Amino acid sequence: MSKETLNIVKKFLNTYSIETTPNVYSKYGGFTDFLTKNHDIYITYLPDENANNVINTAKKLKKEGYEVIPHLPARTIVDKNDLEKYVGELANEAGCSKILIIGGGGNQAGNISSTMDVLKSDLLSKFNYKFVGVAGHPEGSPDISNKNLDLAIKEKNEFAKNVNFQMYIATQFFFEARSLIDWEKHLNSLDNKLPIHAGIPGPASIKTLINYARSCGIGNSLRFLSKQAFNLTKLATLSTPDKLIYDLANYANTNKSSNLENIHFYAFGGMKKTTDWLNLLDNSELNFNDKNQFVL
Repeated sequence: MSKETLNIVKKFLNTYSIETTPNVYSKYGGFTDFLTKNHDIYITYLPDENANNVINTAKKLKKEGYEVIPHLPARTIVDKNDLEKYVGELANEAGCSKILIIGGGGNQAGNISSTMDVLKSDLLSKFNYKFVGVAGHPEGSPDISNKNLDLAIKEKNEFAKNVNFQMYIATQFFFEARSLIDWEKHLNSLDNKLPIHAGIPGPASIKTLINYARSCGIGNSLRFLSKQAFNLTKLATLSTPDKLIYDLANYANTNKSSNLENIHFYAFGGMKKTTDWLNLLDNSELNFNDKNQFVL
C-alpha cells in the first residue's frame, strides 16, 4: 500500500468519532479508561428516549473532556418551543457546540417534520452551534424516496451557504467502500460541497451486523453480509472493518476532490469491544496483508 494511503488510515484512526446511547454511558459511568479525548462522541436520541437523558449524558461527557454531538431527531420534537428548550439546554447547560440533525424514526410528534424545519428555525445560530451534521444515506432509505433524498441534499447545500456554522454529512452505516464511492459520485452530480463523515460498523458478529442492516433496510449491505454468512457457523464470526477502512483511505488518497473527511464508528458489537480494537490498532505498527486486512 502507498505511504499516502497509510497516512490517511492513521489519520482516520486518530480522528474517528463514535456513537453511544444514554443507557450505554450509564452502564460504564465514564469513558476515559478506554477512549482518548480526541474522539467526538455522538449521543443517540431514539424515539422512546427522554430528552433529559440525552442532555444529562452530554453534560457528563463534556465534564470528562469530550466533544459531544447529540442527535436531534426532528420528528420527535413537538414544536418550536420544545426545539428551543432542547437545543438551548444542550448549549447552555451541557456546553455543546456540535449537533447532528436527523429526520428520526417513529411517528411525528408535532409540527416539525424534517431536518430543514430545524435548520430554518435559526435556533442553531441563536445558541452558537459551530458544527451541524445532517444525515446521508449511501444506500438509500426505506422511508424516503431517492428523489426526496436528492432534494434534501440540494436544499442543505443551499442553506449551508448562508449560515455561520459548518455543516457536514454524517452517513448511515455501510459495509463496502463501493457504497460510499458510488454515492459520492451521485452527490457530485447534485453539486454537493458538504464534507462527508462515513459511518461504518465497529467489530461485531456477522449475525449482529445482519440484524442491524435488516432493521435499517440497507439492501446492498444486507446482500454483502449474507454472502459472508453462507453457513450457520459463520454467523458468530467476528467481523472487523479492516478492508473497509483501507478502501476508504485509498479512495480518499486517489480522489483528491473527494469530500470524505472522517470516519464514524457505530459500536454495534459494544462500546468497549470497539474501542479496545481501535486502541490496539492505534498502538500497533500498521501493516496490511494482501487482502487489505490489518496485520498486528
